[in-house]
Amino acid sequence: MTTGTPGPRREPPVESVLHPEVGEPVEVAEGIVLLRLPLPFALDHVNVYLLDEGDGWAILDTGLDTPECRSIWEAALRSPLLRGRPVRRLLVSHHHPDHVGLAGWLARWWDVPMEMTEPEYRVSARYKDDPAERQRKRVRFWAENGLSGPRAQELVHSMPDYQRIVHELPDEVAFIEPEYPLEAGGRTWQVLIGKGHSPYQVSLFHEGDDLLLSADQVLPGISPNIGVWPDGAQNPLEDYLHTIAPFAELGRNPLVLPGHRAPFRGLARRVRELTDHHDQRLRRLHTHCSAPTTCYEALPAIFDRELAREQIGFAMGEGLAHLHYLHDQGCLELRTDDGTRRFHQASACT
Repeated sequence: MTTGTPGPRREPPVESVLHPEVGEPVEVAEGIVLLRLPLPFALDHVNVYLLDEGDGWAILDTGLDTPECRSIWEAALRSPLLRGRPVRRLLVSHHHPDHVGLAGWLARWWDVPMEMTEPEYRVSARYKDDPAERQRKRVRFWAENGLSGPRAQELVHSMPDYQRIVHELPDEVAFIEPEYPLEAGGRTWQVLIGKGHSPYQVSLFHEGDDLLLSADQVLPGISPNIGVWPDGAQNPLEDYLHTIAPFAELGRNPLVLPGHRAPFRGLARRVRELTDHHDQRLRRLHTHCSAPTTCYEALPAIFDRELAREQIGFAMGEGLAHLHYLHDQGCLELRTDDGTRRFHQASACT
């Protein structure tokens, strides 16, 4: 069940470069400002970036549509560091609420289009879906994967209501095409696509300055959520492992500017750590499935802590991502009895 690791290479240690405060813009590289915005979740912040366009700023990601985030944006754009200059560009790495939530508000304020990949834009349209129908889908989905109907009903009401914290999307959208370089902030960036955490997430790499705006593809200290959802990819872990591997070969020892946590160096080692993390989970999960096992029953094999409320929903997605990976690798068999999906060891994996 080996997931594959990057080839031999000198790997500098993973080292944080600075620890920004919420609401305080700070220059992290020439012409690049990090602004940390608050989140009302266990992961309590998101990093957004402003790139100096000379007569204004290009924004990468936006934070949630909350009064606190709006106030921070208004204050930051008036701050001495940003010099009150206007927003000229609005880039969004992927469709998750903490990255796209204020895109509509910022786009209309500054009369600029939103720029993101077309697959991410298509998924972002789901924020207009009927919430009751979305809840019904999740309850059915969790129930067929081992979470009892009443428990699934209880869980679905504890999940965040993202529609309330995502502003109506912008009227005008320009699609980022990854086969072409992206000009922003006085630099020509290579566009890198990451899959698994979201369908077609954008990261940006500048070889000359050895800079990587990694969004949520590579994070320090935590693994991005890789989950299966009712209307999403059914083997996102394979997508993630396939698209993260090339990141280990980028640059000399890039300064990584991530979507969460602190900027850091040590990219190649961090990619290996993330790959090893998933490989260990897969091995534990395969061992656990010596008898037919639902996803819900398998969660203790991959999470070494007690899960509460909405954490269970995200854990179910993570668990299924690993189970589906093993099934597609031929390591687990899947059978459905009485509408419940169970996984069972098919053979030893190498």
